[in-house]
Amino acid sequence: MSQSAQLKAVQNTMLTTSSHGHSDVGFLRESNEDSFLDRPEKGIFAVADGVGGLPYGALASLLAMQHLDAYVQGSDSCTKEDEFRKISFAIHQNILDSGEIVGGQNGIGTTFSAIRFLGNRFIYAHVGDSAIFRFEYGTKNLTQVSKSHTLAAELLAKHGPDGDIDIPDHYSHTLTRCMGQDIDFDVDVGFIEVNPGDFIMLCTDGITNMIDTKKIAEICEKFEVRDLVHQLIDSANHNGGVDNSTVVCVQVN
Repeated sequence: MSQSAQLKAVQNTMLTTSSHGHSDVGFLRESNEDSFLDRPEKGIFAVADGVGGLPYGALASLLAMQHLDAYVQGSDSCTKEDEFRKISFAIHQNILDSGEIVGGQNGIGTTFSAIRFLGNRFIYAHVGDSAIFRFEYGTKNLTQVSKSHTLAAELLAKHGPDGDIDIPDHYSHTLTRCMGQDIDFDVDVGFIEVNPGDFIMLCTDGITNMIDTKKIAEICEKFEVRDLVHQLIDSANHNGGVDNSTVVCVQVN
């Protein structure tokens, strides 16, 4: 290994994070069915959005966050893709079991987007239509890491953005996967490489449905972690606030 590569490796192992999370009910909803987890001491951060049309959405999202917090015990927990996948399936099973008790035949459900800081990168687990973004400090480039598990997104992926297909509006809100519903359940897992200054953001669809990615990138350029979170939520509310909106932002230092 060259001297510069050794130096970079040492620097990477010394990376730390600063973080902030917040959730807002918005202007039209009577209750907040989003939940979030901001646990820098454990290196875990997550958002969850209770599925509309099913009962006890707030309970489903809260259970996802509580179980994740319980499963990740320390620095040696959840450091591999396989391990994060197993933890995600365990959380899903717990929500399934709870749904049978409180939700009856239909059960309960929630989206789930989580990241785990590993010193020089993040590992992520994702299911549903919340979003995981990376904002690169050096290039000012905003990238959505996660895929949206909706009927509209799957049709677009199959036919392409220029495909001759009419997608009804409600398909954008029709989930093809979520925690707590046992039809075709799976979880996306992977790694996010980061550099000092980068932001990783987890957002429920109350943010992404109300603010386009260009505007999100502009806000990322102007604000630090805490103000960034509140600016995104304020922007979503300014644009109508039709849904609960939740953001957890993590900056690599």
